[in-house]
Amino acid sequence: MAKIRLVKKLSALYAYDQAGEAVLRRLAPGEIAEVEITKPRNAQFHRMFFAMLQIILANQDHYKSLDDLLAVCKLRIGHSRKIQTPYGIVEIPESISFAAMDNIAFASFYDQACDWVLREVIPGLERKHLDEEVKQQLMEFGSNPPEPMIGGEDG
Repeated sequence: MAKIRLVKKLSALYAYDQAGEAVLRRLAPGEIAEVEITKPRNAQFHRMFFAMLQIILANQDHYKSLDDLLAVCKLRIGHSRKIQTPYGIVEIPESISFAAMDNIAFASFYDQACDWVLREVIPGLERKHLDEEVKQQLMEFGSNPPEPMIGGEDG
């Protein structure tokens, strides 16, 4: 049918705009429609992730570039696909582009990345200190961190 945006009011979803209303009017009363819920990606949340990577890069000695750190992060948290070749299995990091992940998926990715950093890259660092450093880094670059996540999802 069509891709539309909905808005939640109390316990129901409503069309966000006139285009959405037009699509919903085409549904007959009682007709069942399948809906996939996604949340548009928050660009500020994306900047927050890369600010975290910059901090990590500056506070460890093993990874020499942001690209290396990002690729290993994706592989270590399983954000990858495996390809069988005649010479064995090759693991390829998946994209974290805005087209590849909505905000819900990116929030999960971000949390897994933070867990990996705290477990393997800088053991002993606490999540609250990492979050504080990321917020400080964003403010130094004139960018505010995204609103706190509510119920496990970024707003």
